[in-house]
This record gives sequence, C-alpha cells and structure tokens, in this order.
Amino acid sequence: MKQIKKILKSPYIRVKQALLKIRLFFVPVQNLSDLRRVIIIAPHPDDEIFGVGCCIIHLLESKAEVYVIYLTDGERSQSNLDPAIVGKARVRISDEVLASLGLPAKNVFRFHFPDGGLPFDGDPRFAFMADRLTEVLVCVKPDAVMVTHPLETWPYDHVAASELTLAAMGNANLKDIAVYGFWVWLPYSLPVKRFMKIDWKRTVRAPVGDKMRIKKILMKAYLSPLAPNGSPWSGILPDDMLTMFDYPYEIMSIIGKK
Repeated sequence: MKQIKKILKSPYIRVKQALLKIRLFFVPVQNLSDLRRVIIIAPHPDDEIFGVGCCIIHLLESKAEVYVIYLTDGERSQSNLDPAIVGKARVRISDEVLASLGLPAKNVFRFHFPDGGLPFDGDPRFAFMADRLTEVLVCVKPDAVMVTHPLETWPYDHVAASELTLAAMGNANLKDIAVYGFWVWLPYSLPVKRFMKIDWKRTVRAPVGDKMRIKKILMKAYLSPLAPNGSPWSGILPDDMLTMFDYPYEIMSIIGKK
C-alpha cells in the first residue's frame, strides 16, 4: 500500500497544481507599486525569495523600503548535522542573497527562534514572540506586511508565523494595514479537499514579468551550496514542489486587513 501511495503521489500533486492554475486564472492581479514600506516575515532563510522574491525585487526597484524578518535560522534543515553549523551557514547564505539585491543590512532582523518550534496561539511562548514582532512593526510602521499563508499546512512554522504576525499586528494597532499571506508550500502540501478553505475573494496574483529570471538565480543561490552531507543547506526540496515556481506570477491572499 505504501508503494502504491508513493507511485500515485506525484501524479496527484501535478493534477492538484493544474487545478490551482485554472482557479488562479480568475483571481485579480495585484499592483504593489504604491507600497512604500514593506515588511517580509520569513519563518526560515529562503522563504522570502521562494514566496515573494519577485515582489521584493520590484519593490526595491521602485525605491520602496523593504525589511526582512527571519523568525528562525533554519537550523533543523539537516537532521544529521550540528544545528548550530547549519544555522550559521543558512544565515550566511541569506545575507549574501539580500546583499546581492542591495537590501541594507540594517533592514534585516533575525530573531533566532527555534526552527520547527514556532508556537501557536495558546503556547506559553506565543506572547513573547509576538511581542518581539510588535516591537519591529511599531518601529518600522509598514504600509504592508507579507508572511507565509496560514493554510501552508506544512512546514508548521509557516502556519505559526502567520498567527504570530496577525497577533503582533493587533498589538501594534495596525489592523488596517494589509497583511498578505504568500504561498510557498501550499500548492504542494494543501490537500485538494481543503481548496475551499482558501479565501479566493481575497487571493491575488502579483505578476513577475522579467523578475522571474533574477528570482531563479536567487533560488539557485540558496539551493546550490552543499552541506558536508552533500545536500543543499536548505534541505532537498521535492521536484514537484519546485515546479510551481514556473508560474508567471506570485500568489498571496489578503489575510489581515479589515
């Protein structure tokens, strides 16, 4: 039975992604050109590029201020290596990626929360971590925030990140500021039966234009450096997951604004 499921998994994911593409054809295009100060919240180093890399490039080219908050160092991406070594390598790679975009180091915040251990509402650590986010939000005063979508399903840090962000937005009294939940793993991990959970009325396409070429280079910058065990520091990503990055747009849903 396990072998049958393994054989059927890839065709199932391809069909699921095809259905999503058809549905996404009917969602509106979102113009982000009027944004002047944006915070990107990434659970792990690389989520910012995989999710909204083209948006970041576009915002920087339009002279918007872009800030990136990394909640974890992604130190658990290699189960057989020292987490401290993995985290240090992933921080270094993300520093190089952002520097290549010209994003100032002062606009990067690293919270060093535990990878795989971001809390959900109700956890004793939740309020503390949300307060850390609140401090940055109050300081920066963004006109938009982008974080992983709450329906990412897996990795669970992606789901917890959206809960922490929405709580912090409330703490900072920024409830009228748009919060965009961007897709990283959703087309791969979300079961078809949960497609109706997506708020399609508030889901938008951000066109990528010629920015996709640069995004692919940045993705390669994350996936090419190899750890001592021979796999990328970010971990080995499924081919069926990577195919979604050939979409001519980046997907996000408005999950925060009134």
